[in-house]
Amino acid sequence: MSFDWSHYLDLAQELFGQAPSSPHEDANLRSSISRAYYATYHKSRHRLYDKWGISVPEDASAHGKVRQEFKQKNQKWIATTLNRMRIDRNNADYKDLTINLATTARENLRRANQVILTLNRL
Repeated sequence: MSFDWSHYLDLAQELFGQAPSSPHEDANLRSSISRAYYATYHKSRHRLYDKWGISVPEDASAHGKVRQEFKQKNQKWIATTLNRMRIDRNNADYKDLTINLATTARENLRRANQVILTLNRL
């Protein structure tokens, strides 16, 4: 059975909700940001294939390819939002010092839900 990528969004929401009471608050928030991005990215990748038959490579170049394809399909908002989420995910995953993690996590959860809702309407 194939993995349901929306479970990553569920996990992102759980991690965000648990963060304030967790001794690992920053880790929860960073993981929430990361999982929200990957849920959105994979749902977007699948929508490209399901709606337009577009396959993207399964390597690091796929992230840019997904955004590029949505731009070409006149879905610039999806591409732009994915890019913003990717930047936030990279910061959460790689930068030692980040500010406003809770705000960033909350915003990325909102973005993820909006993108996925939009994808479902395409």
